[in-house]
Amino acid sequence: MGANLYFIGGGNMPSAIIEAVRRKAAAYPVDHIWVEEISRERAEYLASTYNTETASPTDAPDADIVVIAVRPQDDVAGVAASVARRFDPAKTTVISIVAGYTIAKLEQGLGHGWRVARIIPNTLTTVDYGYSGVALNGAAAREDVDAFLNTFGKVLYVEERLIDVITGFYPPNIVYHFIDAYVDAGVLAGLPRDAARAIALDTIIGGTEFLKQKDVLPQVLLNINNSPGGVGITEAYTLNKTGFAASIQSAVLAAVERTTALGGDAK
Repeated sequence: MGANLYFIGGGNMPSAIIEAVRRKAAAYPVDHIWVEEISRERAEYLASTYNTETASPTDAPDADIVVIAVRPQDDVAGVAASVARRFDPAKTTVISIVAGYTIAKLEQGLGHGWRVARIIPNTLTTVDYGYSGVALNGAAAREDVDAFLNTFGKVLYVEERLIDVITGFYPPNIVYHFIDAYVDAGVLAGLPRDAARAIALDTIIGGTEFLKQKDVLPQVLLNINNSPGGVGITEAYTLNKTGFAASIQSAVLAAVERTTALGGDAK
């Protein structure tokens, strides 16, 4: 028999998870995927695309996992209380992907005895990349969620205090910003845009793979590449002078702070 999954919310992230689960059906068979979604159009899209079953806030099917996938500004406490009324803590594990919303807050809405996992999935799950930071409450164990979580991306179990840090750190947007600037730099230097894009993507993918194979810190390769008076050290000097590293670090810290603020504003 396969697992039964119940999603409350059918936005982009739960949709990416459902897509990944369907692709990994051989490793993680699923009998039912229910989706409770306020948008009828969205619910119909998920049903037609991923063969999900549309559910309502009064339904109480026999679910192994309930995924709370609403926005922080929604009534998360009300959703948790609804889950507590409709599902059985002896059978069901609750997983929250609500940014900034702590396990303690979820437990207040759910009540005593629930197995709870708080995760922040990565948007790269659809291409089998991206770490999901996972924190468990005292009642939950890895075996309650591990098979499900490993259908989308990679799993990193951490203390809950690190969840917001991972949330602000991992989004690939910062990579997209860099690639956009890198391609423009090639165009500025005189390359056709298609050539600049091809070279930029190949350099980023190849450089990352080379770094992984060597299993060293980036500074090691930078020291090798930055010969005296050469091209590499000139580039490094210019990046340092323009505050490149500080800009990236400031962006990540701002994203982490925003994630924490979203949780503080959550109902």
